[in-house]
This record gives sequence, structure tokens and C-alpha cells, in this order.
Amino acid sequence: MTFARRASAKRIALSVAVAASLVVGSAQTVEELTNPAPGEWPTFGRTLDNHRFSPLDQINKETVSDLRLNWSISLESAIDAQFSPVVYDGVMYLPAADGATAVDAATGDRLWVYQVDLAPNTPPFTAGRMRGGLVVFDGKVFGTTGDGRVFALDASNGAELWSTAVGTLDLSEGFSAGPIFADGKIIVGPAGADMGGVNGRVVALDSESGEILWTFNTVPAPGEPGFETWNPPTAAQYGGASAWTPGVYDPVTRTVIYGTGNAIPWWAGAHREGDNLYVASYVALDIDTGALKWYHQAVPREEWDIDTINTPVVADLTIDGQERRVAILALVTGYVVWVDADTGELLQWEGYNPEFTIHLGYDENGKSIINDDMRWTEETAGEVHLVCPLRWVDYEPAALDPERGIYFRPNTHECYEMANNPPPAGWQPGESAINAALTPLPDRFDRLGGLTAINAATGEVVWDFPVDGYSQRSGVVATAGGLVFMGSADRVFRAFDSDTGEVLWQQRLPAYIAGNPISYAVDGKQYVAVPVGGAGNIMIARQTGAPELVTSEVMVFVFSLP
Repeated sequence: MTFARRASAKRIALSVAVAASLVVGSAQTVEELTNPAPGEWPTFGRTLDNHRFSPLDQINKETVSDLRLNWSISLESAIDAQFSPVVYDGVMYLPAADGATAVDAATGDRLWVYQVDLAPNTPPFTAGRMRGGLVVFDGKVFGTTGDGRVFALDASNGAELWSTAVGTLDLSEGFSAGPIFADGKIIVGPAGADMGGVNGRVVALDSESGEILWTFNTVPAPGEPGFETWNPPTAAQYGGASAWTPGVYDPVTRTVIYGTGNAIPWWAGAHREGDNLYVASYVALDIDTGALKWYHQAVPREEWDIDTINTPVVADLTIDGQERRVAILALVTGYVVWVDADTGELLQWEGYNPEFTIHLGYDENGKSIINDDMRWTEETAGEVHLVCPLRWVDYEPAALDPERGIYFRPNTHECYEMANNPPPAGWQPGESAINAALTPLPDRFDRLGGLTAINAATGEVVWDFPVDGYSQRSGVVATAGGLVFMGSADRVFRAFDSDTGEVLWQQRLPAYIAGNPISYAVDGKQYVAVPVGGAGNIMIARQTGAPELVTSEVMVFVFSLP
């Protein structure tokens, strides 16, 4: 079947009716999303607590050298592909900024396409990328669009069941990431607060009706707790703190955890004093009410574009001899932080970047130590400061192998020079309030991108693999076969020995890789899939001498054993 790429949602729903006989949408219980069958990958992190671990072991250390391409497909667009496929009941579902596609997970045959016409004023940032993934639950597929809609589709044929406008499109707010699932609710975080005038937030919708159930403002409104940390109060009107990557849901403590972005404007000076909750933070919310349970602010009074948005991992770990339910938080400032998932108590922290200039660790009370000498004043506006690191991690997700107790963390050793200035005079909501310049320093360290295996309980480095030449913006999947799969901007898709970091298999693909691999099974056969290519409009630094980034239409490559 072929489909026009710019058809309306209604037209697509009609055209895919003929495919209904090819797909059977299967009902699922909440328990099936909490503990998926070994061959399924129904949500972004496979499990709700985002382990990105597959219990499949048909592809293992002994057999991986025989891995070969099984099928591939082009999605016929060139957005920035930073997503994970999801798979349920033999069908793979692929997100886009303007809809979703279903394909046979064993053959790649296209089954249906759902596509909407994005609103004319959709921001380029959200119209041109997709992070996270879709959610498959109870015969439905849930996703988001660049113009701020959350939708539910019939999994059997792609017909729209409901669509709810969430983003404030007039203020450039849409979605750059898909939803997560939590106890019958669809949870989303709009993007776009960088344009100014709209507060970041986390929103819960009813999965049956699309009704908005609760909203948590990541920049508090007047009268809400945390608003008093904005001085003067008018500083909060600029917005910021978008929750623009997928969060995580812990079904044990019934807690939703999302990371939040930078303040707006980046400039603080006398314009914006106080801690400015909840920018550059993780917020933990009660799933029933959306009430704040705890927060962890990485950078109080953030003014360096330090988005604290990497998707957490939640696990049972033994910390200092005590069994704990732990949220592992990877910070863009170069640290991994372990906190109690229910209370937010700081349990331990480790730094992994070679150099720190802004966030210098934590004091005895668990509060971030910030180098105030790196802040700008009205007298020092325009001075160049060394921000190191700016993006040790970004949106790329980690994986946790519970059998080995290893946390596999993609990361980048990078620094930037930044000059910051007050926002443009006469700023109005919906206009950019950013007045800064960034210069990457990709050659500051020998190693730019890489993958670090970390003991999940102690924080000790088990091994480290450098990806020379580029930032690392693809996530990973770990498997019970003792393997970790990761793609990189050098176009190479690699399988590592989980225990040693040795590369056991690799394949160069046609374009850069910034999407996230998964592993699944159909009829007893294990597959590994990875999204490849895109427009290249993402924060991938390149060292001197590294080839230009190779871009392409978004493709998905799927590998299996003969």
C-alpha cells in the first residue's frame, strides 16, 4: 500500500480501513504494561519504570556475530528521529510529529498510517522532531503531535478515537515527545516554553476519553507553592521549565517523575532572583492528583540553558546495605544522582564529566553547589563564560540490566563558551526572550561521545567506550543475552558485551543515528530495531576532522539471526 504524505486525518482513517483485517488490536491490562511479556515492547522504556531491558536471549554473545538485516522501511519524512519504536502483538508502531505508522513487525509491511495536517503556526521545533514513543494499551495507540494534540487511535486500523488539544499553539507550545502510561492515564509534557510566555507543565489525560484530569505547572502560578521563589514575581511571566522529554512512572510508589527545562530568559541578573522553582529540576507527582511529592533541583536560578530533562530509571537497589526503591537521575551537568523514589531523599551522587564549571556537586544537606562566579550581572553582560558541561546527557535514554546490576549511560564530554545578555527590549509573550551566543568546544577532551557502564548500586564505572568524533545522542537497549545495543552519529550500530564493553558486532548504516534501539520477538524470533537518519537539526557536536553528519529520510532497520 502507498499513502499520500499530506492527507488529512479523516482521509487516512478511510484509506486504512482495508488494512483492518491485517491487524488485530489486542486488549491489555495495566499489569501487562507493568510486566510486559518477554517479546513485547509496548511503551518507550518497555517497562513503565524505563529499564529498556529485554529479557530475550536468542541473540547473545555467542550468536550476535551472525546478526544480519531482516527488513527496513523509510517513513518518507526527514524530521529529527529521536524516538523508540514500540511493538505489541506482532505490530510495530512508529511515531511522527504529525501522526503514527503501523507496520508488520516481522516483515516491515505497512499496515496503516494516521496523519494530520499540522496547524500553519506549528513551531518548527516541534513540527520537525519526535522524541519518546507511542503507547499501546487496551487496543489503542496513544501519541502526540507537533501542534499540541494528544490522540488515541484504534490499534487495528488507525482510526482516530479521540484528540485533545493541550498545547498553547499561539505561544509556540506543541509536543516534541510522545506520552507515557500511568495507571490508566496518559501523561504528557508540552515543549516550547523557550519562546516565552507559557509555563511548562505536566498533564494527565484519561485514556478512555482524552479528558484532562490534572495539570502540574512546572513554573508555579500565583498562589501555588514555589511561586515565592521567583523574585520579582513578574519574572515568572516569561515561562520556561518545559517537560519536553518522556518522564517515567513508578507503579510501586505510584509516582510520576518528569525532568524540566531551562528558565526563560536565560538571563537572570537582577531580572530574576531566587531559586526559580521548578526549572532545571525533576518533579515527582502523585499519579491520582498531580500533587507534588518531591522535587530535585539540579541548578537553582538556572541561567545557562541547563535543561534537566533526561528520562529517569526507577529500580530496587541496595544502597549502603539497605534495600531501597530508587530513582536514578542523570543530570546534564555531568552527575548521576540516586534518590528515594517515594520521598526524593538524596542517597548518593557521582560526577562523570572531566570538567565542572557551573554545578560543583552537593553540600551536606543535599543542595546543589553552584559556582556563582559564573553568573552574569548587568555590569558583566556579554562576557564569555565556560559552561562545562552543557549537555553531558540530553534526551537519549539509558538502560538498566537488573541481572548484572549495570546502568548503561550514553553521554557526551562537552563544553561550550557562552555569552549572555538581557532579553530584547519590548519583549512580548510568544517572542523569543533569549539573547545569548553559544560556541561549542568539541575538541576540549580526547573523547566526545561515548557509553559508560556504571554499577547501578555504587556508581563505580565498570567500563567506558568512546565514540570519537561526535556527541552521543542515541539511547541504548540491554538484553538478557549479555548485550547492549547503541547507534551513534558516526552511522555505526554496535552490539557491546555487557560485562566488558567489547564490541561484538557492528554495522554501518546509511545515515546518522539519534533514535533509540529496542528488541522484541514475533513467533519466537528475536529482532533488534533502530531508527536511523533524519534532518540533523539537533545538538550533535563534531570534532575537528570528523566527517559531516550524513542526513536522510527517517528509516527503521531491523536485524535478526538467519
